[in-house]
Amino acid sequence: MRVIAPLALMLASGFSIAEPLSLEQIMKFQTLKNPALADNGQGLAYVAQPDWGEATGYVTNLNKKVWTVEQGTKPSISADGAYALFEVKAPLWERQNAGKKKAGKMSVGRTLINSDTGEQRSFDKVTSSDFSASGRFLMVQFEAEEADDTKDKDDTAEQPEAAEEQGAKIDIAESKLGTKALLIDLSSGKELELTGVTQFSFAKDADILVWATSFEEGVGNQVVRRDLAAGTDTVLWQGQDLGATAIAQTEDGQLTSFSTTLLRSEDKFQLAHKLWLADGAKPANELSLPDDGMLLTEHSKLHFSRDNQRLFVGRQLPLPQELTIEEFSDSNSLYDMDTLMSRVELNVWHGDDPRIKTNEINQYKKARKHNYVGVMHLKDKRFVQLADASVPDVTVADNQGYLLASSDQPYLKMISWAGFYKDWYLVDLNTGERRLLVTQQGGYQSPTLSPTDSGVAWFVRGDLYRHNIANNQTEVVSHGEETGFADEDHDYPSPAPGYGFGSWLGNGRAVVAYDKFDLWQLDIDSGKLTALTAGREHGWQYREIDLDADSDLHPMGEPMLLHGYNVQDKREGAYQLGLSDRSWKVAQQGDYKLSFVAKAEDSDTLLFSKQRYDLYPDLLTTDATVSQLTKVTELGNQLDGLDWGQAELVHWRSNDGKPLSGVVITPHGYKGDKPLPTLVYFYRFMSQRLHNFPQMALNHRPNFAQYVNDGYAVFLPDIRFEVGHPGQSSLSSMLPGVQKIIDMGIAKADAIGVQGHSWAGYQDAYLITQTDIFAAAVSGAPVSNMTSAYGGIRWGSGLTRQFQYESGQSRIGKSLMEAPHLYIENSPVFHVDRIDTPLVIMFGDEDEAVPYEQGLELYMAMRRAAKPVVMLQYEGEPHHLKKYPNKVDYSIKMKAFFDHHLKGAPAPTWWTQGVPYLKANKAD
Repeated sequence: MRVIAPLALMLASGFSIAEPLSLEQIMKFQTLKNPALADNGQGLAYVAQPDWGEATGYVTNLNKKVWTVEQGTKPSISADGAYALFEVKAPLWERQNAGKKKAGKMSVGRTLINSDTGEQRSFDKVTSSDFSASGRFLMVQFEAEEADDTKDKDDTAEQPEAAEEQGAKIDIAESKLGTKALLIDLSSGKELELTGVTQFSFAKDADILVWATSFEEGVGNQVVRRDLAAGTDTVLWQGQDLGATAIAQTEDGQLTSFSTTLLRSEDKFQLAHKLWLADGAKPANELSLPDDGMLLTEHSKLHFSRDNQRLFVGRQLPLPQELTIEEFSDSNSLYDMDTLMSRVELNVWHGDDPRIKTNEINQYKKARKHNYVGVMHLKDKRFVQLADASVPDVTVADNQGYLLASSDQPYLKMISWAGFYKDWYLVDLNTGERRLLVTQQGGYQSPTLSPTDSGVAWFVRGDLYRHNIANNQTEVVSHGEETGFADEDHDYPSPAPGYGFGSWLGNGRAVVAYDKFDLWQLDIDSGKLTALTAGREHGWQYREIDLDADSDLHPMGEPMLLHGYNVQDKREGAYQLGLSDRSWKVAQQGDYKLSFVAKAEDSDTLLFSKQRYDLYPDLLTTDATVSQLTKVTELGNQLDGLDWGQAELVHWRSNDGKPLSGVVITPHGYKGDKPLPTLVYFYRFMSQRLHNFPQMALNHRPNFAQYVNDGYAVFLPDIRFEVGHPGQSSLSSMLPGVQKIIDMGIAKADAIGVQGHSWAGYQDAYLITQTDIFAAAVSGAPVSNMTSAYGGIRWGSGLTRQFQYESGQSRIGKSLMEAPHLYIENSPVFHVDRIDTPLVIMFGDEDEAVPYEQGLELYMAMRRAAKPVVMLQYEGEPHHLKKYPNKVDYSIKMKAFFDHHLKGAPAPTWWTQGVPYLKANKAD
């Protein structure tokens, strides 16, 4: 524990004046993560996380006292800001030595810190923890203790009241047994030790605690409610051989619901549960659910509406019993056909399966646990089932009359080639009746429902719609602009999506709809569209900053806080819009990236960050006016003494005349007096990163700060694509951009390298088959042969890759059968004879997105054609490298490769001679 001063922060970074930026400095550079703002706006906790090494937790009461917690991560902070709680894992070196599986099972602790005094207290082997609504109480639950035969079970720990009838000891699954928990009154220091706790829940807005217990003896299992202010306990339920598996409370703590079931270990398969409801401190009563085939199970989730009138209950469909592999009992059983057939390992792929088998397997557990939502109307205890197998998904909200529901079931088969789609319905909460609103809506878009049940709005296939719920009328809406509400930059072979919606306004009879630049007020009754902003004329894109996550209604009498982004010069700002009088106030605006981070729930304190390439995104506090920003963190001091560089915007036109932009980052003090070795990094749109602080990490891309500090220019160009010709359109965008920075005197014409990963890895592999402008290229996880990749599997999801080409990122727009020539045209492997650029290919051999064999195909083709190539195969790695030593190695090799080809440094031996295989053995 220590108070941190700015000088100490600078020295802790390990940097000294005028030192070049080393790998170790990058590894130790701290990124600000996980900010947690107290509800009253008076406390802040956050984490300074190095790329490699131990994190440091910070807490401040915003009166300039700052305290640290060694190895502190994932902070939570009490509502009053008086205390913060950090998760503390075992030291990184221990977790690394343990390996991934063992490290995942290592115990995790907590550290509690007083934000005023800095006093700390540690808890070991913690499974869960939380503060009460007021912040006065803390509950900490611990791992199960190891067996201790010498311990007296009737010691000082408080034991729950046993059931009246003592039953025989039963076999209960160990994972279902409760553990010790500690309830701490932070104001008085008093503590209460609880035993047998399986789970607990604090009410959101009241100091009410509910917990459930489960004991090995199978008796004394309870659900207990404690009024923390009064210090009184009430047993809401108790039962022999039973245990609670879900707990939910209303926000005010008045109502409690939970489910219970038998915990016998021999009855593991989809046990039916009972549902209970308790009002205040009264004992719980069982709620009756319909006998409709659906089951309340351990996977069921419970949720109350904010007005305490409805309880949403998720249930599961009855499932077929999973298969059992039978054991052979003796020699004769070797010929038992039932036993033999139980041991068959087979998956049957049928042409009419809704999902291909790999995706079905990927979704298997999720599907079996899916919550089919119904609602219990608490006034008359009437249950209405809302979701079923045909319409499985309901969006739970606080509406009193209707909810939105969706179904992807009609489109499961076409996911393979067309991507994701859904039908959307309006569901009556009182009857369960459904009203079909829209068919085949893009899977990543959804309609918006008025919180007052007045109407619904959505965008689909080029049109904006409104639906009046009362009169059941739907109408296409148009605001008269040529561009409409469709994504103007959409360059995929699929319908352009819309820009989405903001808040509903006033009484819920109007909603904010977005086009590319502006906010429009859509009236549900008349269909009238009214412009709320005028950003299009000057290239400003405005969006609402949502300050109240608990409400979808924005009062007309309150100003709306907006974020602004200028698409031309990349300035950003914050603005106050008067909804009633259309007044406009600029709160903040400038050459930086401005990001809203959080709002304190019970005060006007807001948290923002501001950044540029040379400005660290420290946290800033302000009030509702956003007129004055006050810095409350000091991690930007890590830049002191470093030659960081600067970023500027450049413009050009593609070969087919499209206007394009990009970012050029050059070393500190660079005046354009001489051309520099230049590294090009790209993907699609990059110019919006003009004011981004560089990511200080070693990963699948070059570290911009490291290269710029070492005398490189880094170029981030925008790319625009043409469907059917992604390779050539990438070339058409890239080459004039590179020529632009050559003509500007920034890039040295014979010392330009290019690096890309995944989709950009494909592009740079293609580019070097078409141009010799690059002196060196590094391609990470590229698709090299679209004809063989077309029918491949994305193992992370189990989906086939067909949709990527026909409707998605690869932008061919037709099937392989329809347009084989386009697949060949856009595949680097068919054009390797034209390559003269030295190429490094990088792949993880367990890539879950792009088949690893794509790297092999490119390597083999270049090897056969005697082209300069090295492939780096990282063992056991996915699409993006996860193992830190591999990240370091790749970063070192990439830098050495570019230094050799762009700066004339000696060639690394792995490039000139390769590396013989040697088996790696773990040290004793």
